[in-house]
Amino acid sequence: MLGKIIVEVFGIKDQTSGGSSSGCSCGGGCCGPTKTMGKMYDEFVSFLSRSNIRQRIDIEFIDVLMDDMDRYDYAMDGMNQGYELPLTAINGEVKFYGGISHKMIYDTLRKMA
Repeated sequence: MLGKIIVEVFGIKDQTSGGSSSGCSCGGGCCGPTKTMGKMYDEFVSFLSRSNIRQRIDIEFIDVLMDDMDRYDYAMDGMNQGYELPLTAINGEVKFYGGISHKMIYDTLRKMA
């Protein structure tokens, strides 16, 4: 591995995800209170901190309403295409959207690390 893997999660920290993949396992239509995107991110960071690849990853939450989005054209493209927040980009490419799946993202990162 040449350098760190850059993981960026784009969302609105205090809002819930509108996607059906927001962590609810009932296959759509939520079965309980939905977590905010900030809480989903915090839980994902905690999950990664317990993994053997955490030291190889730089991870950041970017609030699309509060942070300057000018340098994130790939995220803007995804949002313009209708991808639901949160978006997860790895090394400048949107890979996941509509939720934060710990396992799916971890599996992708593990293959890269």
